[in-house]
Amino acid sequence: MKIAWIGTGKLGAPMAHRAAEAHEVVAFDTVQANLEGFAHKAVSIAEAVVDAEAVITTIPNDAVLAAVAAEALPALGADAIFVDMSTVSPEGSAKVADMAGATAYIRAPVSGSVMHAEKGILTVLASGPTDAYDRLKPVFETFSAAMYHVGAGEEARYLKLVINNMVGSTAALLAESLTLGRKGGLDWKLMLDVLSDSAVASPLVKFKAEPLKARHFAPAFTAEQMIKDIGLVVDAAQMSGTETPLAAQTLKLMQDTAAAGMAHEDFVAAVKTLEARAGLGEPE
Repeated sequence: MKIAWIGTGKLGAPMAHRAAEAHEVVAFDTVQANLEGFAHKAVSIAEAVVDAEAVITTIPNDAVLAAVAAEALPALGADAIFVDMSTVSPEGSAKVADMAGATAYIRAPVSGSVMHAEKGILTVLASGPTDAYDRLKPVFETFSAAMYHVGAGEEARYLKLVINNMVGSTAALLAESLTLGRKGGLDWKLMLDVLSDSAVASPLVKFKAEPLKARHFAPAFTAEQMIKDIGLVVDAAQMSGTETPLAAQTLKLMQDTAAAGMAHEDFVAAVKTLEARAGLGEPE
């Protein structure tokens, strides 16, 4: 399949590189450095989408998605598919669906980190026309270990927010619990070892345990990015008339973490925000 890949940042680049091992990928990004390593590069969206069978976007937010869609969709052939794999709002995505008209539009956000993208073990959450989804499976298989087709409309957007809400809330609960444990005199590393071998040992807790033990907060996903994603959760909840008090509290904690100078650290750095409020320094 000939693919125009728009947006090759931290997550998009490894996905696109893996897709390029099996398909013809023409990459475009507004940051020239993000195009390093691609055999086929475009200097514009218009150039990238020429004769493309699919346009795949991995971009930062609703506004960028709308701008890219407005430029790319009119240039696509009748059988081409427009695919967005970003985390955006259901409302913004629905507007793109209106813009797409007769063009097949697949919403396919992913669950996983940059490491999962590099290893080709992301989870794809897709919604949209079934026949278009089926055509894209060989592409998705290049960077994913699991794929789910969950509906014909914006269902994939809601599912991604459901997952991210639980990720963010887990980080907030972990920060709160670890701080309480330290105040109770528990050893930092031992506490994390026990949590990783207990009833609450989710894959996320296990994945974050070793970096936390080492107090290593280099970002797999930043606090700033979590603010954006949990903000989408809160907004979607308000639009749908759903109460999400835990999401609101998580959003506030992440905002406070960013305001304390940790916006570009991993989102689990929220533990340092609560430790500081509890009068705790670095664990021994």
